[in-house]
Amino acid sequence: MRTSINMRNKTLLVVTLALSAIAAVGTVVYSTATVAKPAAVAPPATKVALASVRRDTLPQVFAGVGELESARQVQVAAEVGGRVTRIAFLSGQAVKAGQLLVQLNDAPEQAERQRLQAQWRNAETLHARARKLLADDAATQEQVDNAGSVRDMALGELRHVEAVIAQKAIRAPYAGVLGIRRVHEGQYLNATDAIVSLVDARTLYANFSLDEQASPQLKTGQAVEVRVDAYPDRRFSARVTAVDPMIARSRTVQLQATLTNADGALRPGMYASVRVARQDAAQALTVPETAVTYTAYGETVFVAHARDGQALTVKRVAVKAGERLNGRVQIDNGLSEGDRVVTSGQLKLIDGMAVEAVEADTLEVRS
Repeated sequence: MRTSINMRNKTLLVVTLALSAIAAVGTVVYSTATVAKPAAVAPPATKVALASVRRDTLPQVFAGVGELESARQVQVAAEVGGRVTRIAFLSGQAVKAGQLLVQLNDAPEQAERQRLQAQWRNAETLHARARKLLADDAATQEQVDNAGSVRDMALGELRHVEAVIAQKAIRAPYAGVLGIRRVHEGQYLNATDAIVSLVDARTLYANFSLDEQASPQLKTGQAVEVRVDAYPDRRFSARVTAVDPMIARSRTVQLQATLTNADGALRPGMYASVRVARQDAAQALTVPETAVTYTAYGETVFVAHARDGQALTVKRVAVKAGERLNGRVQIDNGLSEGDRVVTSGQLKLIDGMAVEAVEADTLEVRS
């Protein structure tokens, strides 16, 4: 009986200890669950530069492409055939007008000139003698006329040979810079064979075309801005000097603008981007060039705005960009005047991100 009571007491003790352990675990779990979780920390705002969308007066232009041409450029060629006996220039040399470039063999013509000079002098003497005899009634007028004709024919033959001699001395027709030599001493040249190019690039023509719809607003004297790939940061000023009266089959009008090339930076044959100023100007919304992001899906900008006194956030907006002028881009649609756009730091942004405006934009273009 005592043994039965001891077993009962041990069982109660084990049950009591088990209940106490369960209660302790429950208390710990409850305490852990009721401890307040710390609030999530918001990421810091991204610093960006902002600029306002403003309305500017932009000069309207007609844009086209063309090619530069020297006002004076030629392939110096032989006028008559002959063997090259002397080359008096170097490739790339600057020459003066009338400077000798190539001498062709003129020995036969020189000998013929001496013969004809003697013949002409004799004919001149005979004509003078006939006139004297006519005064003394010792000759007829017919004899005087025949002597004069012989003299004139002798002079004509002499002038012809002298002209051939001059053609065999090939000279620069005007001052300029020579290209690469295409002949060698001892080579035989035929008439029209090219010898070297000669370019006077102090004045250039920009030949370009515009859509025929622009023709009513085109006239000589209009200002033209020329750009070339070789000097992307330079703008060259020109004036329209010719407008073709005919419209080409491509439905374009051909124009020619003239520009000076005092420093020799431009060269004939360069590809040119041309803008012709129109007489009218228009108001348009503009943003800094750095505000526009160009992707395969189009042009976008990030617009910053704050709602109900909250922090600034950004939203990506699709826009249509137009002409560029003095570091700003014309926006045809997508923005309103007064909107604030991000001009630097766009690569770090996504829609809805909080931003903080910095005081100055290091990428700003100041005119």
